[in-house]
Amino acid sequence: MSGKIEDSSIQLQGIPFPYGVRELGASIEVLRFEGVKDSELNPWILKNLFRSGDERWGIISKSKTKEEVQCLSMGFKRTVRSRLRLHSGRIEKVEEEVTEPEVCEFHLKAKESVLELYSYSAKQRGTIFKSLGEEFGKESLKELSLSKDAMKSLMTEAIEVTSVSLTALGNPFFSDATLTGTDPSSSKTYRDLLPTGEIRSFRAKFPSRSEESGSSPLVVTVSSKCKIRLFGGQSPVLQSDVEEFVEKIANIAQLREGNPESEPKITAS
Repeated sequence: MSGKIEDSSIQLQGIPFPYGVRELGASIEVLRFEGVKDSELNPWILKNLFRSGDERWGIISKSKTKEEVQCLSMGFKRTVRSRLRLHSGRIEKVEEEVTEPEVCEFHLKAKESVLELYSYSAKQRGTIFKSLGEEFGKESLKELSLSKDAMKSLMTEAIEVTSVSLTALGNPFFSDATLTGTDPSSSKTYRDLLPTGEIRSFRAKFPSRSEESGSSPLVVTVSSKCKIRLFGGQSPVLQSDVEEFVEKIANIAQLREGNPESEPKITAS
């Protein structure tokens, strides 16, 4: 969408649909959020409301349902923009470093002990982890993973698996492999490699409620680190389909191994 509408009191500027969502998908990370009562969330949200332009992170919107608290948070990122200018009869490319706002979404389900991060950048991820850890204790947040059996079970529910990435293969020449093509999870190579390796991620099509109305199935990449990426098709993905799939992931996840403290890594902002 493009174009501009102006009058004395309002200006609307159309922007292109984000490439990252259209081509790279929308990411969702599921974490365990334990030992926090639903009544304790509102004081933390009020404490972290975005109040002035001097703040580097804050919550800008909140909505509450029976099941969860949904919030939008805003931070800022440094990025390089390119523009063209006409100088002395020649077109020049000029690069500028600018600070841009970045809006992310998170859902907190105190009863189910679940935190869902929607399209969170590494910087904002570290910021919200730090804030939650300071308020409720570092032990309240725990990273999750999906076991090999859980990944295999999810793959059997898919309409079609289009790629599978394996890791920890124990081969002296390669430790990772990605299989693609028609039904790679049924290939002989996959069956030979799976006993000694782990499933790092897979991409597949899953049935959706909206299929009855002619919509495409869910196209999802699932990572064993309890992260998923949903890709849009010709029609919008229904929020109910997204929430149902994320809930399924949360129900079969387990605490991540090799991290006895279960303490998420915090990226400095």
